[in-house]
Amino acid sequence: MGLDMYLVSLPKITGMDYDEIVLASAQMSKHKADQDEIYEKLKPHIKHFKEYDSSWSSIYEEVAYWRKANQIHNWFVETLHNGEDDPLFTQEVTKENLLDLNNLCLQVLKEKDSPCNILPTRPGCFFGNLSYDSYYYREIAETQALLAALIKHFNFETHYLLYQCSW
Repeated sequence: MGLDMYLVSLPKITGMDYDEIVLASAQMSKHKADQDEIYEKLKPHIKHFKEYDSSWSSIYEEVAYWRKANQIHNWFVETLHNGEDDPLFTQEVTKENLLDLNNLCLQVLKEKDSPCNILPTRPGCFFGNLSYDSYYYREIAETQALLAALIKHFNFETHYLLYQCSW
């Protein structure tokens, strides 16, 4: 139990907008059973996953994961969700968003004087520690490295990038 945060990739599919792709994904088993036109559009993008004793198919793919990095979650809430912290929100993330967050992480790591003014922590039920301690800085450093890799390698032309959280 606690704050789990993800960046997930969703393919851009010709002839479908973002909302249509999300809806089609949610109804994938129905489209598969019907073998309809929507399923034919989804089929090339379906990936099969297996973890422990579970397996599933999806067009979503996890590209990043954080656990109780409430300062990073706070940035997504404040920047992309108008400060509204819902336990199951999903929001599109742009390359510019990644660049902004990456720059803030670099600033925190460089200055170390006032992280609470740059990337403040966010209290919440099971959100983790609110201290600006070694765990805070480790999460910032790991996030910065992850963002740098995504900025360099993620293809925003062919995929949407989404932030999802749950607790």
